[in-house]
Amino acid sequence: MKTKIAIVDDHRIIRDGIKALLLGDPNFELVFEAASAQGLKASIGDTRPDLVLLDIILPDISGLDLIEFFKNSYSCRVLMLTAEMDEAIVCEAVSKGADGFLNKDSSGEELIFAMKTVMEGEPYFGQSLSSIVFRSFKRKIDELKSIKAMPHISDREKEIIHHLSNGLSFKEIGSKLFISPRTVENHKNNLLEKLELRNSIELIKFAIKNDIVSLE
Repeated sequence: MKTKIAIVDDHRIIRDGIKALLLGDPNFELVFEAASAQGLKASIGDTRPDLVLLDIILPDISGLDLIEFFKNSYSCRVLMLTAEMDEAIVCEAVSKGADGFLNKDSSGEELIFAMKTVMEGEPYFGQSLSSIVFRSFKRKIDELKSIKAMPHISDREKEIIHHLSNGLSFKEIGSKLFISPRTVENHKNNLLEKLELRNSIELIKFAIKNDIVSLE
């Protein structure tokens, strides 16, 4: 059974090129094409594609906003066609349910391979996007490692940091918390050692960065 293909791209030359590529291919059948979201929704009717080749930049809407439409309405695969290499765009598309990405500079052979890959349930990003996906994945892993590696900060220590960030002295903090100024200083020194920081300024910067305190 042939895979039913839909193309949504505002460049006729792109659509015509894909149609020519698919012509006579025993695995694929072009069942629908549109140049815009408006044209798509006005004429797709009961056509039920198995795979949509979707441009990101359309004249009336972002292709990113159509991913969920196809997923929810047709439960089909979505392969993004784009010249955009922006990491944020790739991540947003994946979060919305895109099954793969293909650079518009790719060859016809790679397009066929990408379509077969996503129809087999595997993601496809191609060589040109692999480094972007890897960098994004690595950064998120590093962030998780950073969170996991953060030493535990007790509620008392958070109180100390909060008051230090408000410019209070050891004596003033001790008065508020009913402890001695020396105990306040010991808490601060323990925090600096635990977090491998050098002084109160670095401690306050660390607290702001990690949402322990907020700027008012």
